[in-house]
Amino acid sequence: MSALVEPMSVETIRCESGADFELRRLSPADREALIAMYESFEPKRACLGLPPAKAPERWLDGLAQFPNFIVLDGARIAAHAVLCAEGRSAEIAVFVQQDYRGRGFGKRLLCALIETARAMGLRRVWGVTDLDNVPMLRLARSLGFVSGTDPREFCLELESAATLAPKIAPAA
Repeated sequence: MSALVEPMSVETIRCESGADFELRRLSPADREALIAMYESFEPKRACLGLPPAKAPERWLDGLAQFPNFIVLDGARIAAHAVLCAEGRSAEIAVFVQQDYRGRGFGKRLLCALIETARAMGLRRVWGVTDLDNVPMLRLARSLGFVSGTDPREFCLELESAATLAPKIAPAA
């Protein structure tokens, strides 16, 4: 799958358990593993019908033109995020497979999306989630996102986000 900016280097994420995971850009070779992640994803149709319960490959094909990031547990994809830019803003989406939630992958992926948006010269990133997705809403707020006009929406103005740099620095 293609990217709009230079690929980021591979980042190792060490969890409290001591296990290491790899965060990197999605590559075409990851397609089948990503489809497998979404075929096992729960709950199906988590927010606004995403991820799709059927035929995730068609949805993923539509995302291929945008920067996509994954977290890997060996050959298994544990999480996926995408930055869908249009003009000077981008919609963001982060999905963590149910077996891997609560390990900080969502935060690292969201930080990678913000860093990429800045590198692309974008002014604003935003996302939408269900109101009962409290972990995502808390995470977004912790990184400086504010509520949009729709209470399910969270937004971050990047030109005023320079003070967030320490919060989104890669974990040691």
